[in-house]
Amino acid sequence: MIKTPFFSSKIWIAVLFFGFSIFLTFNRHSKSGVQNYHSEIWADKAGYYIYLPALFIVNFDGHNLPLNIDKKTGNGFSVEDGIIKTKYTLGVALMQSPFFLAGHFLAKLMGYESNGFSLFYHKMINIAAVCYTFLAFIFLYLFLIRYLSPGVALVSLSSLYLGTNIFYYSIFETGMSHIYSFFLFACFIYLSPFVTRQHQKKSFYLLFGVIIGLIIVVRPINVMFLPVYFIFNSIKFYDTKTALTNFLLVAAAAILVVLPQLFYWNYAFGNYFHYSYGQEGFSNWFAPKLVQLWFSTNNGWLVYNPMVFLILAGCVILYKQHPQKSIGFTIYLLLISLVFASWHDWSYGCSYGCRPYVEYYVIMALPLGFFIEKLSSKFTFRVLLIAMLVIFIGYNQKLMFSYDGCWYGGTWDSSELLRLVLSATK
Repeated sequence: MIKTPFFSSKIWIAVLFFGFSIFLTFNRHSKSGVQNYHSEIWADKAGYYIYLPALFIVNFDGHNLPLNIDKKTGNGFSVEDGIIKTKYTLGVALMQSPFFLAGHFLAKLMGYESNGFSLFYHKMINIAAVCYTFLAFIFLYLFLIRYLSPGVALVSLSSLYLGTNIFYYSIFETGMSHIYSFFLFACFIYLSPFVTRQHQKKSFYLLFGVIIGLIIVVRPINVMFLPVYFIFNSIKFYDTKTALTNFLLVAAAAILVVLPQLFYWNYAFGNYFHYSYGQEGFSNWFAPKLVQLWFSTNNGWLVYNPMVFLILAGCVILYKQHPQKSIGFTIYLLLISLVFASWHDWSYGCSYGCRPYVEYYVIMALPLGFFIEKLSSKFTFRVLLIAMLVIFIGYNQKLMFSYDGCWYGGTWDSSELLRLVLSATK
């Protein structure tokens, strides 16, 4: 039986975190309205979301959607001869579906317009993002306390949330895919050590397969995350036949989750396997824009998220206790950075702080935790640590609340960045 006051305090921290996040996202969107670039169903966000009204309201008959709704929501999808086409995969919609259905029922019950695009549906997307963020941090906390004390784990997660663009994509851009991937990555990394546990229940492997399937169908490029398993876990085969059976269970569950996407592609594009992004791709593969990705004033990762410097410093400290994990993490971080820098638009359009890294903070929490633990050991270093955390969090929060959703300056426009830092919040 757990008796400690600390356990009770964690419950209160969780409740406050959830309630404050709901308040923040509702407040942030309270004046944005709908059908504009600040709304929850716009452009990319509308492209991820459209599966829900398409399936549950119009039965994939685009003729029954509100007139010109594709254009009114930023052209994130299109309607051609009644066929609803989106280049985005259905994973985000699948994860939003419980919230959509609850919102759809309540909209009808309370007399709101129930066409899938009224204000009520926007609010449910905000709630979905906050819920998945909340659950992600629970799983990430349970992962961290395998290596760190509960107190250090809480400080690390608080710093990660407030000091990086996780906050932006869980509060501001709630319809984007990143926070949903963040939750799935946290589930994956927490569950992964149980994969090779002897006498594990078969239902576990089905669950793990569902998580993998969702990871892929939220964003196919997320398949890059799966090798993280080998950074934190070793392979143990107690029985080859059992291991093969378990692998097949995982694969079968993952395939079942991905199958609806294949059916959709066949409906929309005439092929079960289709690259829906057209001419967009990794055209910079032989000349990756790594310097711009990390240091540009146009959403450079380190420029907008200086907390990453502490994460990188934590890799050195992690090396002393877990050298294989530290080396594996460092190599992996460089490899995914090269992939991100190879995308045809290295700035990733209207976004904040190099958004493809958001979900990968799941694995960055550990080196950040080791850094915080190391500097907390002595009073002088503790003061320095608190100062750095306050400064980096304050800087990131100020930038986020001054940012208007798109960068309007040049690639190396320090004056525009300074203006954002010093200007009033929006």
